[in-house]
Amino acid sequence: MIEDIFGFSRMLNRMNEHELRTLLRVLYMKSELVVKRQEKQSEKMDFAGTMQSLFRDLDISLDLGQLEQQALGEVDKPNEIHITFGESPLSSLKMGMSTLPDQEKRYFFSMDDNYAVGPLGDLTRRVDLQRRHLWLTERLCLNDRQAYALHELDSLSELNTRLQSIDDRTSIIIWYANNSHENTGLLYAMHLLRSSESPIYLIETSGLYQQLFNRPDIQYDVLHTGEILPEKLLAMWHVCSEQEPLSKQERRQLEQDWLELSVQPGLLRMMENGVIRSLTEDALDEYIMQKVRELTPNWEPGKYIRAARIVGEVIGTSSQHISDAFVEYRLRQLVLQGQLEMDGKPLAMRYYSIRLAER
Repeated sequence: MIEDIFGFSRMLNRMNEHELRTLLRVLYMKSELVVKRQEKQSEKMDFAGTMQSLFRDLDISLDLGQLEQQALGEVDKPNEIHITFGESPLSSLKMGMSTLPDQEKRYFFSMDDNYAVGPLGDLTRRVDLQRRHLWLTERLCLNDRQAYALHELDSLSELNTRLQSIDDRTSIIIWYANNSHENTGLLYAMHLLRSSESPIYLIETSGLYQQLFNRPDIQYDVLHTGEILPEKLLAMWHVCSEQEPLSKQERRQLEQDWLELSVQPGLLRMMENGVIRSLTEDALDEYIMQKVRELTPNWEPGKYIRAARIVGEVIGTSSQHISDAFVEYRLRQLVLQGQLEMDGKPLAMRYYSIRLAER
């Protein structure tokens, strides 16, 4: 039995990375359980004693995996899990649904990767995740590269475990818009959930927005779920709350769509007639050059145009939902190819400017 901080330190030094992560998850779940019990029973529990008893028993031959499963069994399971693709739609959704009762029975999380670009493959295999992570890291601007390289691979790796650990009695609601990023994310989520018995519901926000909110005098095309106001997402939820979950046949079709898409060689995915198409990563280059040519007459001859201005023009006029990071990456590639000239430092798009290369 561990008696003091020195024995505790020795125990920690003997643990590998997986065991340490498991221990931290158990501590979080144990602490959450104590807090919830206090709230429900309006009584004080010996939180410090609960944590100390766990630490003291660490030098006993404990199965941390079994300990984690026990802790999971004690934690209240949510009735619903809402999945979005990005922090912006996640925040709006949580805000919109914050007025509903039984908040503790509703859980939200986001699949944050940029699924419209980069290699796919079998993303349940670490080697394919590493390949994708490296591709994205190398194409980020210098300002963002270090943080992404340090943290995002772990997040990508944990996603599979996170989805597969969902209780089969929990309803899963996936929110997505009709763009390549969210559609690809949807297919990937269905692949990760292929063994789950949970009922799965889809809310396609682009079409539903037109159905609920567009009028003859007001027409708005939703490119991504993050554009939609919280109160409108709540209205969508009320409309869809009585719908039927996906059938087994519908689930199998989406899982098959992922398997077919994941082996396509293209590194850029765009929507074409409602279908995801894999294209070469330079497929946007001519459109970017077109926008530079259109902006050039508005500047003094020979003057440079802010990179952020060009990126904004491309994103704002395209019928596709394209990430600013990818457009900025292609802008730098056009400089390397000699089609554009740069002034400034490529740390991020706000630090440099662009003009057409002199011939």
